[in-house]
Amino acid sequence: MRYLDVRLGQSEDVIHPMHAFVADREGYGSYRLLQWNPAVGETNTMIFSVEGDPDPYAAALETVETALEFEIVPGEGETFYVYVRERLDAEARQLTDAFTHGNLVVMPPLEYRSDRTIDLTVVGSADALQTAIDEAPSGVDAEIRSVGSYDAGTIETASALSDRQAEAATTAIDLGYYEAPREATVADVADRLDCAPGTAAEHLRKAEATLVGRAVEGLGGDRDV
Repeated sequence: MRYLDVRLGQSEDVIHPMHAFVADREGYGSYRLLQWNPAVGETNTMIFSVEGDPDPYAAALETVETALEFEIVPGEGETFYVYVRERLDAEARQLTDAFTHGNLVVMPPLEYRSDRTIDLTVVGSADALQTAIDEAPSGVDAEIRSVGSYDAGTIETASALSDRQAEAATTAIDLGYYEAPREATVADVADRLDCAPGTAAEHLRKAEATLVGRAVEGLGGDRDV
C-alpha cells in the first residue's frame, strides 16, 4: 500500500468560491476540510475548520449557488466550524471522482492554502494513485510532493499540523531555532514567514504541543502500568 502527498493548483474556473474568499482576505488562517459524507453523489455534506471571522464568511457562503444549507458553530479562539451540504458542479464532481475511485482512501484533513492550492494525502495501490493524477480535471495541476509506503503514524502526525504550523516548524528547524545553543530567534522565524513575532510564536507553540502530544501518546503503549 502506498501513499501520495499531492498539492493541487486550481485555475479561476475551478477554485471553489469560499476557498478564494479565505485566500484573498486578511485575517483568515487555517482552512481545512475535516470530514465529509462518504456517500458522495449529486451533493456532498462536509465539515470545515476555519480560522478567522465567521460573519463575513457566512455572508459570502450565502451567495454561493451550490451551497444548499449550512450551519456555523464557534470553536476555541478564532476557530469556527462549518457544516455545509453542497451540490457538486461538473468540475467538483470530476475532481472528487478522480481521488475516490477504486481502492483509494483520502486521509483527512485537506488543507486549503492561502495560495489557492489544496494539500491532500491519498492512500491506495500504485496504479490507482497514478490514475487519480491522470484523471484530475483540466484546470487542476497536481504537484506530487512525496510518495512512499504508507506509515499511519507518520502521516497522522504530519496531518495534525495546520499548513502554517508545519511551515513555521520547518522554518524554525532550517534556521537553527531548535539547536543548542539556539542559532535563531522567534523574530527570525517571523521574518522568514513574513508575519508578526507573536504570530510565529503561536504557530510554533501549537505545532510543538501537537507533536509532543503525539510522541507521548506513542510511548503510552510501551509503558508499564
